[in-house]
Amino acid sequence: MHNRRAVDSKTTNVAVSKIDDAHGTVELVGSIIDDTRSLVGAHLEGLRDDLGEQVSALGSAVTSSLVAFSLIIVTALLVGIAMAESLVAFGVPSWAAFWIVAIAVAALGGCLVHRARAHARTTKAAAAECVKDEIARITNKQQE
Repeated sequence: MHNRRAVDSKTTNVAVSKIDDAHGTVELVGSIIDDTRSLVGAHLEGLRDDLGEQVSALGSAVTSSLVAFSLIIVTALLVGIAMAESLVAFGVPSWAAFWIVAIAVAALGGCLVHRARAHARTTKAAAAECVKDEIARITNKQQE
C-alpha cells in the first residue's frame, strides 16, 4: 500500500506539473499576443503620424501652387490688357488692339503646344528604341 501512495503521489505531481506547464504556456502565448498587439499599435500610430505630416505638406504645396497659378493668370491678363492699351495709344482702335493681342497669344499657345507634341513624339520614339535595345540585350544574354 505504501508503494501505491508513492505512485499516486508521483502521478499527482506529474499531473500538477503538466497543468502548471500548460498554464505557463497559455500565459506566455497571451503575453506574446499582447506584446505583438502593442507593437503593431505603435507602428500604426507612427505611420498615422507620418501620413498626417505628408498630407499636411501636400496640402501646403497644393495651396502654394494654386496661389502661384492664380497669380500667373492675373499677371498674364494684366500684361495682355497693357499690350492692348499700348496699341490703342499708337492709334489702333481698342477692339482691334484686343483682337491683335488675343490672336498673338493664341498663336504663341499653338506654337508651344506644337513644340510639346514634337518633344513628346521624339521622347516616345527614344523610349521605344531604348526598350528594343534592352530586349535585344536580354535575348542575346539568354542565348549565351
